[in-house]
Amino acid sequence: MKYCVAVMTVQLHLPQSHSLKERRSVVSSLRERIRKRFNVSVVEDPTDTWQLVMVIMAAAGHSESMLEQQFSQIRELMDQESRAMVLNPRIEYYV
Repeated sequence: MKYCVAVMTVQLHLPQSHSLKERRSVVSSLRERIRKRFNVSVVEDPTDTWQLVMVIMAAAGHSESMLEQQFSQIRELMDQESRAMVLNPRIEYYV
């Protein structure tokens, strides 16, 4: 049986964040919503800036198209977050 793993990397810009605590609040909320709704692994790679953070998500499935659809839905959810702007989304597939 063929399986595929996909990793999506997204940089988030939080223009209204003025502290690490504010950034953490936004990212934690978004991370939990993604994990609960889509059952994917989510990790953040924090930077020293208050307004930028890299979010990495990983999922496994039976096909690239299934994972592409799932990450498209995740992207839509992220775009609905008014406190964050999605920059440079990138998906890599491992078959």
